[in-house]
Amino acid sequence: MISLMIVDDHPMVREGLAAMLESERDFTVAALAATGEEAIAAAGQAQIDVALCDIRMPGIDGFGVLAKLRETHPEVRVLLMAGMPLKEEESRAREEGAKGYLPKNVDQDRLVAALRAIAADVPGFACEEFQAAPSTLTARELDVLKEVARGKQRDAIAASLGIGAESVKTHLKGIMTKLGCPNATSAVSRAYELGILRA
Repeated sequence: MISLMIVDDHPMVREGLAAMLESERDFTVAALAATGEEAIAAAGQAQIDVALCDIRMPGIDGFGVLAKLRETHPEVRVLLMAGMPLKEEESRAREEGAKGYLPKNVDQDRLVAALRAIAADVPGFACEEFQAAPSTLTARELDVLKEVARGKQRDAIAASLGIGAESVKTHLKGIMTKLGCPNATSAVSRAYELGILRA
């Protein structure tokens, strides 16, 4: 029997996944968690083979859960899931030791197969082909965003990158459009949330 923990801050998603996976003969849902903090606590109280964890949650996010479980419960394998998959997140998930990265709208057969493979320690990384998300920032846009994240103003960014202040303004406009943000500050927050920038 494969023992699962489902971590998602949306009750309908959490309970829907639990009901779907419990219908499989070889799965049991040992823990449900609404936050990263709950997931970390539950891992110490239940025998868990695979944690199915949403990436974007308030407080400790999916990457935080992954890091903590690798430190305290390395036997628990983690499959990260995202409502809007991003190439940057998939790469980060691989680098940081997750066993897979799947969109939340993955079909049941694919998810079940991935969980069985992960539980059996089959080599490989469970993922789906997907379009690179709105975060396809150019290299220069990424440079500008990193400078904004460091707290620099437009003129300082221009001087640092050797470009004009108007060019910085143009790049910032492109960044905000691609990330769907009204200003540079929220674009930085969004970029951290999506894994484009890392702390």
